[in-house]
Amino acid sequence: MGALFGFMPIGRGRTYGFNYVITQRFHDPLEGRLERLRHRLRNLGPRVQEYLDALERDDQVICSTMMWMEIKEWHAGRVVLVGDAAHASSPMMGQGGCMAMEDACVLPEELRSAATVEDALASYVRRRKPRVEWVQRQSMGLANLLTASSAARNAMLRERVTQLMHDRFGPLVPAP
Repeated sequence: MGALFGFMPIGRGRTYGFNYVITQRFHDPLEGRLERLRHRLRNLGPRVQEYLDALERDDQVICSTMMWMEIKEWHAGRVVLVGDAAHASSPMMGQGGCMAMEDACVLPEELRSAATVEDALASYVRRRKPRVEWVQRQSMGLANLLTASSAARNAMLRERVTQLMHDRFGPLVPAP
């Protein structure tokens, strides 16, 4: 089973920790959740153990499932979905918010230039979908890479990290 534990500073001396695990979906009841998590992750490094030791209550551990959801239609009539409502992605590239902001920039451009709202929405989807789908594929690929065996992952990252970063993020530099 592949797994990854990461840390993200969120300000005011606080840190968000996340554990990305590829496994069958299961329900983890709130009561006793912190101790079960500590037990499951007991073989991870000292930084993870220090982080988990700092937690005090079961309700500080949020378990949720990430599911791949493909929505074929982002709009119906004059109603349109943007951001995660239309194209949620694995969080591995940190692009969910960026994709939503790009949507918010592209949509008014299309509304200004199209003859009808319906035409604008169709054009918005045609313009955004390829980029969003590319981000989704890259994000899932990165998740697969990061949850590979430590030896394989670390060897690849040591050898190709700069190229991997350019390959994954370089295409996002041009405006949408």
